[in-house]
Amino acid sequence: MKRGSISTGTATISAITIAAVLMTVVAAGLLVPGGETAAADPALPLPVETVAGYAGTPVVRISGTENAINLTNCRIYLIDPEGTLRDVHTAILRNTTLGAGETAYIFRFPVDDEAVSGYWITDEQEMVFTAAYLPAAHPFSPAGRWRIVVYDQSSLKNRIDQVFLINGPVSPG
Repeated sequence: MKRGSISTGTATISAITIAAVLMTVVAAGLLVPGGETAAADPALPLPVETVAGYAGTPVVRISGTENAINLTNCRIYLIDPEGTLRDVHTAILRNTTLGAGETAYIFRFPVDDEAVSGYWITDEQEMVFTAAYLPAAHPFSPAGRWRIVVYDQSSLKNRIDQVFLINGPVSPG
């Protein structure tokens, strides 16, 4: 049986199939959380926990690790138990690089601007543990399992991708 060259149609279909397979593999690789999170190594402490802020209102504490996170290069998102994605806005960050021994806190303080989610990050402890800046942070709503994603736009990786529990007015740390 004599074999000739393949037709243009067959070549086109083959090229599209190969491109689709490669695109799927690359996209799946991008959706995998970054390997730089503490959750990737079970021996390391988790960088995110819920603590009681001023008047017992839960706030989220993010602890820095040896692998510092430059928060100016990152987008921070919260996903509530109902699946709603919420941006976290910057309140006060005196130190934008979160390294070992440093902490930042996420709290809820709704404002009248609908474009603002009402969730804020700060490294100023007085903002979440006293009434020096705000009358009081509000509880996260709704209660349940929340997820935090700290996405580094420079490295295109999730630096933190972790689920934490908010039970109500005071949550276990």
